[in-house]
Amino acid sequence: MTIAFARAYEKTATRIMAPVSFAALQRMGPIGRGTRIIDIAAGTGALSIPAAHSGASVTAIDIAPGMVELLAERLRPFPTSVAHVMDGQTLDFPDESFDAAASIVGVSIFEDWKRGLAEQVRVLRRGGRAVVATWRTLPGGGPFVIMAQALRTIFPDRPPPTPPEGFLVLADPDRMADAMRDAGLADVKVEEIEAVWEGRAGPAYLAELRDLHPFMGPYAALDADMRARLDEAVLAVVDRMAVDDRIVLTTSVVLATGTRP
Repeated sequence: MTIAFARAYEKTATRIMAPVSFAALQRMGPIGRGTRIIDIAAGTGALSIPAAHSGASVTAIDIAPGMVELLAERLRPFPTSVAHVMDGQTLDFPDESFDAAASIVGVSIFEDWKRGLAEQVRVLRRGGRAVVATWRTLPGGGPFVIMAQALRTIFPDRPPPTPPEGFLVLADPDRMADAMRDAGLADVKVEEIEAVWEGRAGPAYLAELRDLHPFMGPYAALDADMRARLDEAVLAVVDRMAVDDRIVLTTSVVLATGTRP
């Protein structure tokens, strides 16, 4: 994915990742200067950047070069924090390299999610904390919910995409807990939290999302006329949800923590 997508994502979609990441950081335990954190599938840094501001030494990895390029810019002021292009299913770090390991809507979409979770635990030191989060239901949060509803209006007979296997497992709190324990974690706790995305309603919503929509697969596949129709459907969804010229979307998230014994 390009840096253009990363910039569009940061502007619009990171807004729903930030509250999830904040909750994850709160559950990691004390974070300060010298705390070594790995952020797996870090995206545009909703967790990495505030962790670096707290003094932690952050290693952010993502498979998308554009995301890493943007995040490397954001982390440049922090001399002990770095961003790398890397597959979260094959981490290029020795065992027990980090004090805390996070994957916010990362492991659940990996092709081999069990391997990704095992790698997250492998690089965690004994006594270190792991945090994993995923959406409770697809398509997730924020603008993706609105786009999904608009697509159902235009294409009522089109089936939704098949969820990744990891999502089907980890979106269930009980199965998430089992998966964390199977990966070797103890003191596992799983909770459901609410994340809120807020934006402007009316035409201002569509103007703000114009840079992100072309990177959404179903939108990108349409010709200009069908995109115009879909834009109208998006505005109709936004109008139905709007209160006082703004839109507030609440999304349930499964958030799990565990300790490597």
